[in-house]
Amino acid sequence: MADTAWRIKEAVRHTLHELPAEQLGEVLDFVLFLKEREPAKNRRSVQAQPPTALMLHTLPASHLHSLTGLVAWGGDALADSERLYNGDVETGRD
Repeated sequence: MADTAWRIKEAVRHTLHELPAEQLGEVLDFVLFLKEREPAKNRRSVQAQPPTALMLHTLPASHLHSLTGLVAWGGDALADSERLYNGDVETGRD
């Protein structure tokens, strides 16, 4: 039994190295979910978990001017969504 558990852990460890960084947070969330399902007597205290949130990259206020005009205001969202769901509009994706 211990040999089987060791092989599974090694397979998981190997597979983790192949995952993109975006999915590692999901794996951590799933493992923590599995630990939550354990009976209270089998739980071990979880110490300092690595953050699973995305990193926030900021820019100084001097860069705000370069963002002007990136978004066009106007249009009719209801009409656009009705055309989209009725199949009257192509999404523009390839």
